[in-house]
Amino acid sequence: MARAPRKTTPPRNAGRGRGGFSSGGSASGTRPAGLGRFLDAYLVQSREPLTILCFLLPLLVVYEVLLLVALRATGGLITPDAHRWILTLFEAFELGTVGLWLPGVLVAVVLLAWHLIERRPTRCEASFLGLMWSESLLLALPLLVLSQAVLRIPAEATAAGGVEFAELPLSARIAVSVGAGIYEELLFRLGLIGLLLVVFEDVLKTPRRTAVAIAVGLSAVAFMAYHPLRGESGAIAPARVVFYLAAGVYFGILYAMRGFGIAVGAHAAYDILAAMLASNAQGSVPAAP
Repeated sequence: MARAPRKTTPPRNAGRGRGGFSSGGSASGTRPAGLGRFLDAYLVQSREPLTILCFLLPLLVVYEVLLLVALRATGGLITPDAHRWILTLFEAFELGTVGLWLPGVLVAVVLLAWHLIERRPTRCEASFLGLMWSESLLLALPLLVLSQAVLRIPAEATAAGGVEFAELPLSARIAVSVGAGIYEELLFRLGLIGLLLVVFEDVLKTPRRTAVAIAVGLSAVAFMAYHPLRGESGAIAPARVVFYLAAGVYFGILYAMRGFGIAVGAHAAYDILAAMLASNAQGSVPAAP
């Protein structure tokens, strides 16, 4: 009795090139590489700690250089409160000017440790970095529209020491904006949301979606309270409360859905755009949220 020929199944990775991308179409039915597969890879790799570090490294360098040039030139060291809080951790070592670089080193160490502990893929593609910059800029626009067209809050966000943000030169405002994007996201998203997820998801065994929603909400409240909420009269301005709470929720959602790098990029992009608008129109948006 003749035996029917056995059907063979091609290997799962047949036709794929380096990095999981298809090397092209073939008669065996392998799907060719296309936009969909590129975007799938981008959505994954843009959340990888090594890619995030490559993405944030220019921002860290720009901020540290401007910290020594533009911010000192204003008559005193002007930094976002989040950065100043981290600096206090290193004050006991009395490192002087060198100590100013340690928060940036801390960001790099955290991302490298995350990469090594979880043994993430070691790759950092330039095309993805460019796309991350474009995505960050696009994601900053909804918040800019909200602050400009809806709330119309005067730009009175102070950087430090009672210095009005709008009174700083543009280079100093850009420096504060970049620093706020990096270090506020480090504290309120990577740090606080990460801690809250450990408490609610790992300790209290809360379902994942519920834990994320709670963590984003609580971090948004903390983010709101961190910012100046009082107007010129000294009373709390409801519009400020609404805006900063909405900004906290927005950045929290970006962090949960797109990762730390995009959250920092969108935050820094919004602050820089707001700083530039403030320089042209005496500020109709709240800079450095």
